Amino acid sequence: MRIDITVDKEFKKSLSVPWLRAIARRILIAQCAEASSEVGIYITGQDKIRELNRVYRKKDCPTDVLSFSFFVKEASADATTHPDFPPALNGGINLGEVVISLPQAEIQAAEYGHSLKRELARLLIHGIMHLLGFDHEIEADAVIMEDRELQILKTLESELS
Repeated sequence: MRIDITVDKEFKKSLSVPWLRAIARRILIAQCAEASSEVGIYITGQDKIRELNRVYRKKDCPTDVLSFSFFVKEASADATTHPDFPPALNGGINLGEVVISLPQAEIQAAEYGHSLKRELARLLIHGIMHLLGFDHEIEADAVIMEDRELQILKTLESELS
């Protein structure tokens, strides 16, 4: 699995890229992602995520996590690569990009009374689940997605303090 991580320079000292990569790898494995899967993770601030949220979701406010899936759903349980994002030259499957606002993660960690690592893992799980085709627009789908997110979060507990 290839996991590319970009961190805006003002946040580089605030988190461990190897830790984030290891957590992302464990999430992908937990979801049985292909060994050739590729994911991009971008850690940024409130201004950039607000801009992305405004441009791509028409919501002019910061958010905690955004997912940009490179897959097109054609039928239930069938995902094919979007023609604008062909498979990588090495034959890998580029799932897409997860963007996380580190300041928003810090705010939410304080609000929920848990560690920043736990909040980052929670957001990363949520973002990767979207890349893999999960959604929460319909209540039944939301229940399935949230249940699986909590299961994965439990498996990571030892690394979140």
